[in-house]
Amino acid sequence: MSNLLGNFINKKKADSIFLSLADGESVVVEKLKDIKLITKTGFGGEEKEVLRLVCEVDTSEGTREKSFDNGTQRFAQELQNNGIVIGCGFTITRSGLQTKTRYAITNAICPEK
Repeated sequence: MSNLLGNFINKKKADSIFLSLADGESVVVEKLKDIKLITKTGFGGEEKEVLRLVCEVDTSEGTREKSFDNGTQRFAQELQNNGIVIGCGFTITRSGLQTKTRYAITNAICPEK
């Protein structure tokens, strides 16, 4: 029974258009396809600008294009400090919950400039 539920959860996660990570989870971004600045409605109803990364990632259902949204200065600095540009591959790791959530970028592989 748990295998059925696990497979169902993995398929739903693979089919989602958004990349989401649990505390301690990592994902390998095979290729960053685009970075956009978008406006989203926050939890309090206010509008805020966030970065949307459009990424190719391997899932249990094959390679998928997924969006990853983040509106923190810390994450933008993490991208900048690691030299992340369109075409790069890298690993994103989440640590923490709610307002204590942080994302780390490691293993960056970027195309020659």
